[in-house]
Amino acid sequence: MSQTVKLSDKLSGVVESVKNNQVIGRKEVVIKVFHIGVGTPSRKELVEGITNAFGTSKELVLIRRVDTVYGAGISKVIAEIYNDKETMRMFAPAHLIGRDTGQKVKKGGGKGAQQQK
Repeated sequence: MSQTVKLSDKLSGVVESVKNNQVIGRKEVVIKVFHIGVGTPSRKELVEGITNAFGTSKELVLIRRVDTVYGAGISKVIAEIYNDKETMRMFAPAHLIGRDTGQKVKKGGGKGAQQQK
């Protein structure tokens, strides 16, 4: 299945595979993104492009991985599109949810961390 998608003005991609994981309630998508002459696209750009290409909400898209070969201008993006937010909270790592949605995740520290040493 090779479907061409336009992610933004500078980015285009080819959908290499789409797996519908009915047990978890998500689609697992692998996209080869072409960004010749431009740096690796940000997670925010990728989320917006995938949202437009698959007709879903930004809150339900999770970028699992972005792999870029040095100097090639081609990236392999592994993304997950969840059916609802509750499923996403159950199965997706919290640190990735915060990255893709732009939320600031409060890290541990303070007095409790010093006492455990």
